[in-house]
Amino acid sequence: MKKKWFDAISYRTSKRAYIEKSVSHEDKNDIKKLIEWVNTQSGLDIQWIDNCESLFKGFFASYGLISGVHTCIAIVGNKNIINYKTQAGYYGEMLVLEATSRGLGTCWIGGTYKKEECKKYIRMNEDDELLCVIAIGETVETFSWKEKVIAKINRHRKRVDELVKQVDVQVMPNWFMQGMYAVEKAPSALNKLPVVYSYEKGVVIAEKTTSKLGLEDIDLGISMLHFELGANYEEKYGEWKYENGKNIFYLDV
Repeated sequence: MKKKWFDAISYRTSKRAYIEKSVSHEDKNDIKKLIEWVNTQSGLDIQWIDNCESLFKGFFASYGLISGVHTCIAIVGNKNIINYKTQAGYYGEMLVLEATSRGLGTCWIGGTYKKEECKKYIRMNEDDELLCVIAIGETVETFSWKEKVIAKINRHRKRVDELVKQVDVQVMPNWFMQGMYAVEKAPSALNKLPVVYSYEKGVVIAEKTTSKLGLEDIDLGISMLHFELGANYEEKYGEWKYENGKNIFYLDV
């Protein structure tokens, strides 16, 4: 994992207002190369879309108004792949953190876009599902009034002690806690962060706590990448595996 992704966790914020400036040729090419690698690793079919303004025009929903978006990334998964939604969150967040490290604005968008319009811009097989999109582009440094309002609405974020099953976090190793501090900063639908982590004898299990919105598996995958980056920061490395319906992080021996 890249250290710059871990660093980006601390200053990443969801940006909903974009400006008339194209993503640089270098940034676009490098991110598209990362998309190719992600697709090879995961079996997903994530796709870059240029000129995607029509996906957001005239569309308003309670979670926020997206404006000025010119480029975005479509997260497409094959329904035959086990755990494909969690994989989408895990690998999609790599793209978000890479873009953030390059000074670009991003935002996970699950509902406030025209899904049928988006399908006109992407390739999809019969068993594919368009899960969500990620807005990506240049933004102003200051928050727009819309972003300030949304930030106030969603200002409560879960703390680490709400995200760990065991109450006594004092007995947890440093690498696990560093991972959880990174999870605490993970983006999620409505900032609900519907996940919980447990630790026992070097094994970590990540679970979702609800399925009401339909985006919880993606949120879980995002948080799993954050956890792994936090553990890596403490020089603890491992791999997420999906076993018996559970997402389990095993440390390398």
